[in-house]
Amino acid sequence: MLKFKRFFSTDSPKAVKADKFGYLNAINYMAPHASAGVGNLCAAASPGCISLCLGVYSGQAAMVRDLEHGTNAVRDSRKRKARYFTEDAQAFLEEACLHIQRLKRQADKQNKTLCVRLNGSTDIPFERIKIKSRGLSIMDAFPEVQFVDYTKRFERLGKTPANLHLTFSRSETNESFCKLALKRGHNVAVVLAGKFPKTFLDVPTISGDEHDLRHLDPMRAGGYVIVLAPKGHKAKRDTSGFVVRS
Repeated sequence: MLKFKRFFSTDSPKAVKADKFGYLNAINYMAPHASAGVGNLCAAASPGCISLCLGVYSGQAAMVRDLEHGTNAVRDSRKRKARYFTEDAQAFLEEACLHIQRLKRQADKQNKTLCVRLNGSTDIPFERIKIKSRGLSIMDAFPEVQFVDYTKRFERLGKTPANLHLTFSRSETNESFCKLALKRGHNVAVVLAGKFPKTFLDVPTISGDEHDLRHLDPMRAGGYVIVLAPKGHKAKRDTSGFVVRS
């Protein structure tokens, strides 16, 4: 029996942008970091990242009277899903597979390509977790589906299945890893407020706000910096260093 009627978001402003590119973009949101009280789902999150997370402080999750302590149906659902994963990861993955199968049929009917982001607000290395009943990771179980993710876990880069595209994500504490990721040809996402720069960290920049389909971004030996505008009231006022001010 499914615990979640709606496991993936396909109608958020971010997901809907994929339509004009011929994709059905499905994003899984869970309570980030340790906010569900069941362990840390974002092992490399910085203080700035935690304090501004889109999974709590943006979109419908931010529609609360008390932004820091309030709750609503969206926040509650994301906490329940985080607890589901930590308490029974195998059941979580089996259910995720059922939802992906449904989404694949939906995409086919709409003549679209399915793109799945398993970490909309977390940083879990799903590519390393095998579904026991299948003996495969969720990516290997769906080789025809494109998966994308952002990550601050440097060790995830370069060790992924062919259908998973990772973009390294900058914080106020990991710029040295950003430079190393770029040197190795990986793209790096940066949240930046102000005038759009032609370069950042001495490499060319690309706007990342047109869509969330990061696998469509060009690649080069020295990488690209994907520039994202700050989302949510807190991010727009951030002074922690997580949001770069140009």
